[in-house]
Amino acid sequence: MKKEQDTLFLMALVGVGAVIMSGLAVFKQWIIVFPLTIAVVFLAFLLLYQNRSKFSHISEKLENWAFIVALIAFIISFILLYKPA
Repeated sequence: MKKEQDTLFLMALVGVGAVIMSGLAVFKQWIIVFPLTIAVVFLAFLLLYQNRSKFSHISEKLENWAFIVALIAFIISFILLYKPA
């Protein structure tokens, strides 16, 4: 259990680092990087509270929905890429 908490803490540190780096990039290209910064802040928040059962359940649901959205995006991109001219 302790090893899992250490891993979650390191993942949270990576999330905080991503927030800082994307925050620095916002100053140069804020139109492109701003949505990424919002997403990373949300993911860092979920990672920090991963030890609690309620947040763990929410992140499991979000993971399932993210997989479905990514799958649909891949399907649509292949349809658009290989559609007849």
